[in-house]
Amino acid sequence: MAQATSLRELTRPARPTRHHIPGPADVVTELCTALFARFRGYDQRVRARQYMDGLLWAEGRKSIANIAATVGVPGDEQRLHHFVNSSRWDVGPVRRALAAFLGGNDPVPVWVALPVSIPKSGRSTVGVFPHFSAEDGHRVVGQQAYSMWYASERMVAPVSWRLRVPDPGPGRRRTTRESPDGLATATAQSCVANLLDDVGAWQGAPRLVVADVRGDDEQAQASQMFRHMSPVAVRISGRTLLTVGEQRRGAGHVERLAPAHSALDRARRTRSGDRIAHGKNPPMTAAASVRLPGPRYPGPAGGLTLLGVWNELRRNPDEFWLTNAEDPTSPALLRATRLAHRVDAGWRARGRDVGLRDYEGRSFQGWHRHMTLASCAYAMAELRSEEASGGSSLGA
Repeated sequence: MAQATSLRELTRPARPTRHHIPGPADVVTELCTALFARFRGYDQRVRARQYMDGLLWAEGRKSIANIAATVGVPGDEQRLHHFVNSSRWDVGPVRRALAAFLGGNDPVPVWVALPVSIPKSGRSTVGVFPHFSAEDGHRVVGQQAYSMWYASERMVAPVSWRLRVPDPGPGRRRTTRESPDGLATATAQSCVANLLDDVGAWQGAPRLVVADVRGDDEQAQASQMFRHMSPVAVRISGRTLLTVGEQRRGAGHVERLAPAHSALDRARRTRSGDRIAHGKNPPMTAAASVRLPGPRYPGPAGGLTLLGVWNELRRNPDEFWLTNAEDPTSPALLRATRLAHRVDAGWRARGRDVGLRDYEGRSFQGWHRHMTLASCAYAMAELRSEEASGGSSLGA
């Protein structure tokens, strides 16, 4: 069972481990040195920097042809294609270096796991299949990916990725091109579990992991996350069934199954909600002790905490969050969950600008390399924006 951790400790500002914050003139050099130092040869370092510059500066779709036309010379399109799809280099060390660089400049309080859908019109691109998109609210044809984002009050940036590649069916096998290095997973749960493994390998002291598990198999995904590590806060829907304990006259302590929106009724009636100072129109919260159904539920001995967030207390909660953090304080948890909203906004805006939706190749390995370099470009854009503004790149 994962060990519970105080949320107050997680959100307390950490002491920076780096004393020099790169300025606009040298942030490019410092980040590229940190990210690409492990490439075998000079040519690979040149192509990595060239590709990342193209993602930042090319207009329109960030195809290899467009990247080469923006930052290259004749023949570079072929070289960049080889670098992304065929050259020998591993995405793991680059992702680890990116996580270390971001944490060194601004120690991370939260990791955010974000599921995304990337619509694609054709089936020739790797990982394309029909699936339900929570972002769009309906079924789409495209790629279903899961990402782990570094998130703090200063900035957010994607660091690691998994692409869901469903089982091809009886009698068919995935090719090495489709699933090298064990990075192909058939289920959402395995994608998220792999990302949690990444975080466990990167971080020292445990940091809160925030995830939105609404959709299919909410209970299964939440259960897996709570079993995998602590502390975790997952967003669930109001219909998710939870086990709620209560004292009844003549019967003592009894437990009942209730949807999340019903589990908070007593807390809402008795406490009238806690107003949290957060922005101009602070939301209200109420909490209840719950656990996931089943005899062997995950979480600390005292169970889990369900937090409801209201903008208007007379209505059902606008958000439901389930956490295994020890003694969570509502203000601390709310601040952490707001970062999930910033990550989602970043995916929709800056993620589109740096080409996170633009890989069109058939190579699974190429997809992971493109997404890794696009993540580096995203971090570069965030750092430049943060330094240019002299403060947070995220806004209020």
